[in-house]
Amino acid sequence: MIESEAVVTRLEQGHAWVRIRPHTPCGNCDPETGCKTVAMTRMFSGNNQEFRVRNPLEARVGDLVHVAIADGMLLSSALWGYGLPLGLMLVGATLGYFAFFGTNQDMGTLGGAGMGIVVAVLLLKSRRQLQHAEPSIVKKHEPGLPMLSSCKKTTHI
Repeated sequence: MIESEAVVTRLEQGHAWVRIRPHTPCGNCDPETGCKTVAMTRMFSGNNQEFRVRNPLEARVGDLVHVAIADGMLLSSALWGYGLPLGLMLVGATLGYFAFFGTNQDMGTLGGAGMGIVVAVLLLKSRRQLQHAEPSIVKKHEPGLPMLSSCKKTTHI
């Protein structure tokens, strides 16, 4: 799981909007691949600093929480979101090219590519399996206890 600390900023039905707590990487989380928490923070950074997550623990506005997403979900979502439209666009363009072979190939190619993208968008919207790829609140911080850092140094004796 990729986990990061966040603050709940507002609530929706079954979901919460959270703001990831920024922190600097310490370099001790995983020497080979780096800190996954920082990768998650960078993924959600930009103009919109808030993002929507599932709220199974019924966190309230102002609560400090841990937000997590399964390890392979970032790559899987990117492949579905970019790979499927690109692949169907190429298939549609090829079919359109050969369907109008000799007459108006350019328009056939363009129309086929457009139809491929439309089919991909419809498939992605109807794909319910992507719901498990949504980040979720996995821990609530109890008031009065210090928040644990997501990136902490471990020592072995």
